[in-house]
Amino acid sequence: MNVDVLDKVRQAVASAHAAGHRTPGRPTLMKMTGATDYQVRKALDALGEDEPPAGASADEPGEAEPTMALPEPPRDAVVRLPRPWPLIFIGLAAAVAIWGGWVRLGELTGFGPINLLPGVGGGFTVNTAVVLPLSVEFYSAYALRVLLASDRLSERTRRFARRSFLASLVVGGGAQIASHIMVAARVPDAPWPVTTVVACVPLLVIGLATGLATLVKRDAPIGGAGGDRR
Repeated sequence: MNVDVLDKVRQAVASAHAAGHRTPGRPTLMKMTGATDYQVRKALDALGEDEPPAGASADEPGEAEPTMALPEPPRDAVVRLPRPWPLIFIGLAAAVAIWGGWVRLGELTGFGPINLLPGVGGGFTVNTAVVLPLSVEFYSAYALRVLLASDRLSERTRRFARRSFLASLVVGGGAQIASHIMVAARVPDAPWPVTTVVACVPLLVIGLATGLATLVKRDAPIGGAGGDRR
């Protein structure tokens, strides 16, 4: 006699009796325990000798019986998801590489130290090359955040965020490629088409950011009901 099958059958029968049902038939016990018909029959015979079932039995294969679910075993341990701490190092490494590429491209296209307050005391000098990574990469992150919250925003806002996010990735990738190619080729100054495009980047980013923020603000009152707006 398989002791494990006997225990499962005993538990199923006890659960049925506790719920006010009669003893489950062999087909039902086979489904509940995963045992064969022979094993279930032997277990029922053993239980009939030790613990007579209360109420009438129904052991015929063709008779439909109510299905009794075995109680779920207690969980031994809580499932733990992987922690995202490696993203700290991945993000730092990517930020350094992206920042360096943009700053280098900015210096090759005319960006550099500018006195923003000439004639006011000692002035206030800023290297404008840093505005490129700040504007493009921060907008890319913002557009991605809006896109991931798409279940609470309108279709028009989602479409704008998706397209502008992809455009910012293309611009960022193209900037890194241009920066590395020109440095590797020892080009002292970027060609005028590259300078023209890079000079327009901050203006384009502020326009995209303003437009996306306006769309998100318009969707705020409608919440999740804005999914059908165009």
